[in-house]
Amino acid sequence: MKNKIKNIDKIHSLDKQLLLLLDRRISLIKNEKLEYSRINSKLISKLENCNTENLHKAMINSVFSEIFLITNKYEENNKIAYLGPEGSYTHESAINKFGLNNNYYSVNSIRNIFFEIEKGRARYGVVPIENSSNGIVGDTINSLNNYNLNIVGETILDIHHTLVSNCRNIKDIKTIYSKDIAFDQCSNFLENYHLNDAKYVYVDSTTKAALLAAKTKNSAAICSKLAAKTINIPVLFSNIEDNKDNKTRFLVISKENIKKTKSDKTSIIVQLPNIYGSLIEFLNDFKNSKINLNKIKSHIVKGISTFFIEFEGNKSDKKVEKVLKKHNKYIKILGSYPKEIEDI
Repeated sequence: MKNKIKNIDKIHSLDKQLLLLLDRRISLIKNEKLEYSRINSKLISKLENCNTENLHKAMINSVFSEIFLITNKYEENNKIAYLGPEGSYTHESAINKFGLNNNYYSVNSIRNIFFEIEKGRARYGVVPIENSSNGIVGDTINSLNNYNLNIVGETILDIHHTLVSNCRNIKDIKTIYSKDIAFDQCSNFLENYHLNDAKYVYVDSTTKAALLAAKTKNSAAICSKLAAKTINIPVLFSNIEDNKDNKTRFLVISKENIKKTKSDKTSIIVQLPNIYGSLIEFLNDFKNSKINLNKIKSHIVKGISTFFIEFEGNKSDKKVEKVLKKHNKYIKILGSYPKEIEDI
């Protein structure tokens, strides 16, 4: 009996220490405005490798997920806007970037994500910038040009489509819901399974498609696994996309600037004068300064030929600063941020 009481006292003492440490952690976040929400998944990954005797990885993940959920609330305006609805590929990308336990909310258009951040209703926004099969996202380029926000990060998502339905037999499917791009990216599957005879109904999100399929008899949807899980509709086939290397790159945007790192990428928008050799001269300045260009994409913005250009380095690097200053009246700097990927 004595030993039992002694152990209870020890446990109570440890619990008090845990509470005091948690309170100290919250104070650090409140007083120093540390941005833990951006690195929670990395922190958990490091904690899972601790040599604990009784706690396995799943338990560590569960405990600290709850701690992060509590302490994230003390970060100033930590809301993260994504192109919705819940279960969309952009939502999945945001979770991959910021972790599961965060203050997410869906927005119905790319332009409105920029608007929410500009008005201070969100701290970060996650928007698609390009897909390996369908190219650049025009709405994102237009919004980057129209709003004075910064790109502060990037992430890439492997895009895998699923066919979901309450039908047990694929022959019973008479209607399929999805986005037009998703239909295009799964054309071989649809043809091989004779689903190209079904009625295609185009909707503005794959999550909405899954919701409609869940409610409509003899129907199916092409959507993400996350959407299927969110709507709770059975997955009949996974990875039905034609291109198994289908990827989408997303940008993280914010009002904030971020600190320079050892491996940065810079994005700019360029609108050069319509005179002979202006683009060649501009690009030669990067070549002569030994700045490695990663990407150059042309796009029409308000009837003007516009270039979305990315290169290695930070906007504050001396050689980069020199080139940007020379052409400053034709350039809009979108941001310098840690490079996570070369290209898609």
